[in-house]
Amino acid sequence: MRHGETDWNLFKKFNGCTETKLNQTGIEQAKLQAENLKSVCFDVCFSSPQKRARQACEIIYNGISVLDDRLTEIDCGEFEGTEETLESISLFWEACNSGNKGVESSKEFMKRNCDFCDMVIEKYRSKNVLIVTHAANARIINYYFTGKPEDYDFKKAVAQKGGLLTYENS
Repeated sequence: MRHGETDWNLFKKFNGCTETKLNQTGIEQAKLQAENLKSVCFDVCFSSPQKRARQACEIIYNGISVLDDRLTEIDCGEFEGTEETLESISLFWEACNSGNKGVESSKEFMKRNCDFCDMVIEKYRSKNVLIVTHAANARIINYYFTGKPEDYDFKKAVAQKGGLLTYENS
């Protein structure tokens, strides 16, 4: 699951490492997923340690969740907190490719997320696993479990704010 809306999402600001919290819409999105998932029994729940993901997780999951640093959002470096414009988004993706401007390289980001998915497959095969994380992480997790398509586009969102993706883990 991707955490719900924050004010930085609403105001279109780059938000990687900055601790932001869910706004009222984000809380309602998490409550909706809690209702949707109330009949599902999860064997384990993993969450990004960042506040917005933990908030969503606490609303949805009634148990102890495992905080995993590999699920933190991509480090936006110098872009953190700045407005997302067409120009800045283009510059951000260039920095992701190179690792410049303090931005976590897409290669490093993909590796840590794929390492997390490898662990889930190895230790929790055939189990119901809930993962609460962020937009960019959801992209990597989605490509991991569905196969990386030929026209791979890391920029394309796969889950809306508060959205849920499901995969077979067998």
